[in-house]
Amino acid sequence: MSVQVFTGFHHSAIRSPDLQRSVSFYEEIGFHQVHDWRLPSYGIDRAIMMQAPDRKSWIELFDLKAEIPMQGVGAQQGQKVSTGALAHLCLSVTDLDQACVRIVEAGARHLHGPEALTLGQPEVRVRNAIFEGPAGEIIELLQPVRFPGDQPA
Repeated sequence: MSVQVFTGFHHSAIRSPDLQRSVSFYEEIGFHQVHDWRLPSYGIDRAIMMQAPDRKSWIELFDLKAEIPMQGVGAQQGQKVSTGALAHLCLSVTDLDQACVRIVEAGARHLHGPEALTLGQPEVRVRNAIFEGPAGEIIELLQPVRFPGDQPA
């Protein structure tokens, strides 16, 4: 058996039409800026890494000029374009109702939920809600859930 080199989710990257609005939005829901940089050779005027409150994951924010590999746009001349690869970000929350109020106050647009769903066999009950963030990103909020195949922490 080979050694497991993949350890979990690190970050999602988002290009934003209003970088400061996106930074403020994620700060309002508990993320904090941990780094920013410029990389002119990739058209990056400003990029910002935002750490999640659990300190285990991040969201990376770019301005619209960033020339990076991304959903719907080829990174190099002749590269096949991939569309629809990023469905949504999913953020863990401890209290879904409170998080729904907070994310709307921060500037998200409510799309659906909260709702309780039963998934698969054996049945797993989840409670979630869906929003649109300031850059058009779809954000799912999910209360804690354990799946039958989860390994203990």
